Amino acid sequence: MPNEQILTVAELKSLLVARFKVERATQAKLQERLRQALGNEVQEEKPEITAVRNKFVDSLLDVLARRLKSNWCTAPLLSYQDFVEFVPSLIDEITKAEGVELEAENRKKLEKVLKAMFENVCELVHTRVLPGKNLYDEYWRWIMIVLDLAAECGILPTELLALEDAADEISRRMFTKEQFVTLTNKANHLLMDADVMKKLILQPILDMLSEGDEGERRELEQELGAEIMPLVREIAEKSKAVINIWLGEEVERIYGAA
Repeated sequence: MPNEQILTVAELKSLLVARFKVERATQAKLQERLRQALGNEVQEEKPEITAVRNKFVDSLLDVLARRLKSNWCTAPLLSYQDFVEFVPSLIDEITKAEGVELEAENRKKLEKVLKAMFENVCELVHTRVLPGKNLYDEYWRWIMIVLDLAAECGILPTELLALEDAADEISRRMFTKEQFVTLTNKANHLLMDADVMKKLILQPILDMLSEGDEGERRELEQELGAEIMPLVREIAEKSKAVINIWLGEEVERIYGAA
């Protein structure tokens, strides 16, 4: 385990912010390929919503930086409770950005949906490591690789992370080709699994709409299975095909042809 005193919380957070920007740029390229493959129209996000999302991510990265600094491996790096604590302020920001006011009952329902979604998201966060690996250790291993490579190049770590070639070298030092394929497949295909989509997004909404009415819930569940899930599965299969092609290109670019 690295000496956690080598970096301050602010320095750790700056690395995490840079890492998030790199990952988001990569995901944006993939999402554009998916959009084209699925024939979807370009959906422009409102600047106000972008600002809300960025503020939320910034808060999460702040928690992550402090956890890494403390290196208290017995506590989750990010927990469900961490996400839940942000729900009230997140709803405030969203409603403000959209210019709407929620009645108390509707706000309560939205809080319930978001908490259920975040519980599922939290589970996905902890799948982003190879089997048998510790999330704390893997983050620290990434940090040390970034610091070492930045020192070799004679530039700041945050500047390093903005370079595509450097990002590829970090991947090569972090993972073998086989490990990279395994982890990337695991992350992307999990998010494109129809049943995961149902659990992550549709199920919480279904729970909110039925509000404990078992008869209504069964009816909605049947409608979901008959009308929505076939479309979700079709989209998931088309998306997986695109991801497979994209992953092959990424592997060849980063690791070279077999």
